[in-house]
Amino acid sequence: MTGPARPPLPSLRRSLPPVYAAAALRLAFPLVVLPVVAARLGAEAFGRLGLLLVWAGVLALLVEGGFLAAATRRAVTADAAGRWALARQVFSARCVLSLLALAGACAVVPWLLPAAPWRQQAGAVALLAALACTLGWPATWYLQASGQLHRWARVEFAVYGLWLLAALVLVHGALAYALLQIAATGTLAGLGWWRVRQDLRAAPAAGRLWSAHAVVPGLRLGGSMLPVAVAGAAYSFALPAVAATRMSRPELGLYYLADRVVRALLAAADPLYQLVYPRIVARMPQGLRAAAAYAGRWALLGAVAGAAVLAAGALAWPLLARWLAAPGRGIDGPALHAVFAVLAWLLPLLLAWKFIGYWMLGSGRFDTAYRLCVVAGGAFGIAAALAWGGGGAVALAGVALAAEGVVIATALLGVACTLRARRA
Repeated sequence: MTGPARPPLPSLRRSLPPVYAAAALRLAFPLVVLPVVAARLGAEAFGRLGLLLVWAGVLALLVEGGFLAAATRRAVTADAAGRWALARQVFSARCVLSLLALAGACAVVPWLLPAAPWRQQAGAVALLAALACTLGWPATWYLQASGQLHRWARVEFAVYGLWLLAALVLVHGALAYALLQIAATGTLAGLGWWRVRQDLRAAPAAGRLWSAHAVVPGLRLGGSMLPVAVAGAAYSFALPAVAATRMSRPELGLYYLADRVVRALLAAADPLYQLVYPRIVARMPQGLRAAAAYAGRWALLGAVAGAAVLAAGALAWPLLARWLAAPGRGIDGPALHAVFAVLAWLLPLLLAWKFIGYWMLGSGRFDTAYRLCVVAGGAFGIAAALAWGGGGAVALAGVALAAEGVVIATALLGVACTLRARRA
């Protein structure tokens, strides 16, 4: 699987500017577009849209299949033939997983729209399945492992820029927003896989991406990390979905808006994680300590950056509060502020922790501890959301924060136990 022809990863100095230009546009959606859409639709309708997008995110994780973690780690050290084999496995397995997402949409929609006629439910199933598939199909695993994220960022910048302008001008209903998102994310997924095909067309034994024989190996490859991805969704995407059985739609809309803003600020670091993760993997031959020291330096910077964003948000809130208080806004400003006051503490916590999590994942030695910590956080999140979701948006924000604490504590305990067992 290894070979001398792999090009070196580009420098961070070269990679970060274009990647963060695209990330800035992604950040504009929860900071600019979602508040505008929420004000246009009102709390009740926006809560329904938020619930649809939440479930699309959950089902998208099933389509993604765990390959962002599992395939990236292998592709970093693979030659062209190895990457082609991985591409066939990922593509073929995702075709099957997309059918499972469709089945999931068929199960979820009757619960979301119990009183709707069957034609409306059928349309909602198609919409939810399309959202899930376009969100789950990107070829980020390959672009990340092959060091192409800085070039791919130009494509993202163009697509997200058009999507943002179209959303601000055209969106006056939930359906319009969902269709625009499907068009944009579907375009990115299609272009990403076209890039995979172009890069690997000269690889030995290259042919069609679909292969029935590659389905089972692909499912096995992603299966090691798919439970982690699904469980991880339980304390991010799925928390409002679970709590929706206990919360009013306006409360759900408040939580969704605050959660998407905070998660978007966290996602602003995703390009950096995607660039640093292969470098953590590349340092593993030097030893766990060398890789841990590298990841630890980034974790410290992440904590400082998160604290700075938290402070900046507190200073900027009076301006946002005045905008929310203007006539015609459908958002309860003080209630939204109370939710933000809890969720914002995720910023310094997770911006530091994720680098350590990627060190665990990149080592290949702590897979059991990594799975255990995410499953523990997911189980805690679901149980707590069912128990305290009726307390409203603020209570659910506390559940989200506590769930991340459970993840981190379980992970550190798992690392300590794994190292002690190896020494013994």
